[in-house]
Amino acid sequence: MPSVSEELFASLSANGADFYTSVPCKLLGPLINILEAQTTYEYVSVTREEEGLGVCAGAYLGGKTPVLVMQNTGVGTLLTSLCSLGLLYSLPITMIVSHRGSPGEKISAQVPMGVAVRPLLETINIPTFTFSDRQDVQKVGKLVQHAQVAQRPVAALLDFDFWLGGS
Repeated sequence: MPSVSEELFASLSANGADFYTSVPCKLLGPLINILEAQTTYEYVSVTREEEGLGVCAGAYLGGKTPVLVMQNTGVGTLLTSLCSLGLLYSLPITMIVSHRGSPGEKISAQVPMGVAVRPLLETINIPTFTFSDRQDVQKVGKLVQHAQVAQRPVAALLDFDFWLGGS
């Protein structure tokens, strides 16, 4: 049986994603390892979320369908760039966001941003969807097409429970 990370990568790719960038995150480590190992699509590792958004913007302008893989704690640093770049220029970027601070979190410092992330994204009108069940992996992949139709960034918040099926 494939891992949830393998299923997620397959679903995103099947829905048109052909460019990936990521910021390090422990929960996303297995997915990032898959991105680094695969050779079918372009992949760029970055150190900051704003850098990832800029790389995704360039990829989109170059004809690619980008996915930004990141931890929700980086949303705070990304808000200005999402507004001044992502929304202003209608960039259909799918954000796969590990939802640290959701139930199951063991690090108390992650909880405040875990609570704030969805309202922050909704405040700047980023369509935001939360997934808590591994069986929703196909729905997550469909957000690639949703971003294209909406012509704007969209966010998938993947709770701890989403990863419980194995990563």
